[in-house]
Amino acid sequence: MSGSEKQTSKSSRKIFIEDLIKENVIGTQRDIVEILRRAGFEATQATVSRDIQELGLVKEQLPGGGSRYVKPPDPKIQKLRTLFAEAVLKIDHSENFIVLHTLSGSANTAAALVDKISDPRVMGTIAGDDTVLIIIKDKETAPEVAEELKMIADPAI
Repeated sequence: MSGSEKQTSKSSRKIFIEDLIKENVIGTQRDIVEILRRAGFEATQATVSRDIQELGLVKEQLPGGGSRYVKPPDPKIQKLRTLFAEAVLKIDHSENFIVLHTLSGSANTAAALVDKISDPRVMGTIAGDDTVLIIIKDKETAPEVAEELKMIADPAI
């Protein structure tokens, strides 16, 4: 295997691991090694350990006991989420549009979070002083996106 093939394999393996922990509760490196092998990747526990470190994965305690690997949230996104929750007063939707009403001067911050999340269902945002217009690709998913944004802002909205 050439150096570039190894890098592609390493990159593919790391992408696979990221997707794996997003979609499954994986608590041990041994589990990751076994799943990688079944998926056609050659990996030792030492390799997986390096991948985990390079990906910045951490263990999160589960409520019922045990733990799982997770990618910690980006601190910038966490800050934006906090500001979003403080700024958003009301969220409504119609057809493929979502409108956020915010405190005066806070619309750009709210729009920045929506943009940072990079949700493939969102085409874009337009922010004024206290209002954000979010354009959703199709009207069927607009209610779902609106509910997700409400959960970030405040479930009581």
